[in-house]
Amino acid sequence: MKKTYPILTLLLLVYCVNANAQFGKLKDALNNAAGNLLNSKQLKLLQSDPITTNFDDCNKTETMPVNFGADSVKKKLCDLTSSYTSAQGFTLKPGFYTGTFKSFCLKAGTHGPGNGDGYLYAPLAGPKEKIARTLIANWEQHPEIEQSKVQLLLWAIIAKTNFSKLSADLQLAAAKLLNKDDLSALSSSIMDYLSSEAMLKITANLPEPAKTIVEIENKMRGLLYQANSSYDQIEQLAMLSGNAVPDTDFPRGIWGLHPDGYYIKYLPHSYTRTEVVIYVPKTIASVKYLPVGTVAVPASRGCQRLGQSNLLACEN
Repeated sequence: MKKTYPILTLLLLVYCVNANAQFGKLKDALNNAAGNLLNSKQLKLLQSDPITTNFDDCNKTETMPVNFGADSVKKKLCDLTSSYTSAQGFTLKPGFYTGTFKSFCLKAGTHGPGNGDGYLYAPLAGPKEKIARTLIANWEQHPEIEQSKVQLLLWAIIAKTNFSKLSADLQLAAAKLLNKDDLSALSSSIMDYLSSEAMLKITANLPEPAKTIVEIENKMRGLLYQANSSYDQIEQLAMLSGNAVPDTDFPRGIWGLHPDGYYIKYLPHSYTRTEVVIYVPKTIASVKYLPVGTVAVPASRGCQRLGQSNLLACEN
């Protein structure tokens, strides 16, 4: 049943290492370039990645082919909401299930989901993992808050934005979704918008994609600090145009093994909607499926990592 694919050739890309050495060998380049422009706290913030989940965190060996279960009858999770609880999620017995959940972009400066991109499961991770998880989880209790506002707050975390400088509207939404300690932690950041001249000096010796991401995060901070900036403006920064080159070893619709023993495939419709298909083997009595805290991670590292929420999209 299980099929093993070869491990991808190691690429020279930033943000693929652990949080302690997020920029790897590029750290020295930042230190040399920014040493005279930023204080030590700002430099540490610039070198960090609040959410670190990436393809290295995925189980790439225990997978199944795209066509597995193609002819199976799949139960719709939208019809099973009576068995759902916000604490444990859905209780699923052996069989196939499908549902589309509202999701979020967790990596600015990358391409949106493409038709050929394969996604695998990974847990939410990074220095701001707990706050991001809480933000997404608590949104379930506040349906009056638009998904776009939650996305803006997540982009604000990713861009290392000082929450005390956000618009009153976003601060109000944040106050409903996070506690005082979380808000205090997000307001202790002193990463301000940096001038074009400063950014030229800081990024002069940075290779791609680090240079693009540092520049985009800075521009996003600038817009987030402006009360009159629009969602579309920030979205255009967060999402690169065009499509990333898909990894053919991990095609769209590949099945990945979840640590709890079931298989799951991710079929993003966009970064705001992710269709999931779940297979629970007969060897398991039942599993609990709770999406929040999980990430659909693309094999193509140039695509967006998609944080999953517990909210089903059952409109159709």
